[in-house]
Amino acid sequence: MCLEDAFDLGYRQLAISGGEPLLYSALPDLLSRARALGMVTTLTSNGMLVTSGRWDPLAQLVDVLAISIDGKPAEHDAIRCREGAFARTVANLDVIRASKVPFGFIFTLTQHNVDSLEYVVRLAAEHGARSVQVHPLTLHGRAASLLRDAQPDGIELVAALFEASRLGNKLGIAVQVDALTVEQLIEYRSHVVPDRPVGDLVDVAPVLVIDADMSVVPLTHEINRAFQLGSLAHARLWSLARDWLAAGKGDRLAAACEQTWTELTGGDGPQAFYWYDEVATRTRVLT
Repeated sequence: MCLEDAFDLGYRQLAISGGEPLLYSALPDLLSRARALGMVTTLTSNGMLVTSGRWDPLAQLVDVLAISIDGKPAEHDAIRCREGAFARTVANLDVIRASKVPFGFIFTLTQHNVDSLEYVVRLAAEHGARSVQVHPLTLHGRAASLLRDAQPDGIELVAALFEASRLGNKLGIAVQVDALTVEQLIEYRSHVVPDRPVGDLVDVAPVLVIDADMSVVPLTHEINRAFQLGSLAHARLWSLARDWLAAGKGDRLAAACEQTWTELTGGDGPQAFYWYDEVATRTRVLT
């Protein structure tokens, strides 16, 4: 019933990522239920399991597929800790194209690989991908131990924004960087800083993360766990949302967003930021 509750609360997209979603046995049912509700369905995969046998039954249930490509072959294989991962993923792109499902690449930006973005965008153009999403590395899961020193800083984000604009114009591929400049933060303040008092969950948490352990977290994995809504193992989503708002956690999260906005727009530091990670950083010092 989680999807039905989410829809009633105002959420209109189901985005499934991993681990690897194609290993999830209930994936077809989950996508079907989301589609029946009228939700947009998106799936992020490492691409290694996108064979005809696995993909063809799912294709009609997915609106957009994102394939993780994390740089040149050696870089990609190193991040995936698997030799040959890049070649296997690229070989499976034929299956995706044959299904006619729109797809793009998602590129994990680290402190060291912005110079590989052009390779990935050219690869997208070569293989018929519609876009490249550049997502800054966050220190969650395996990255927290293996890539702790690789998280991009503001300078790297600015470089990625510049490259995205240049490559998009040059190669005709939409390149989106999950980062905001100071100018964008100022212009679109109302989009990132919720009004208080918060009346609806979706107003302060436009993204809900459902973890493998069934805990529900607003905005991003990295947020202070004091802000989690609770567990779906213990209550329905609508009940968790009601109690969370009644406890004032929505207003506290909105206050953290306002504090983040004020600090980012008033400082002299880097001029581009991954918003959700910046908010998460500030919630970690809250009790």
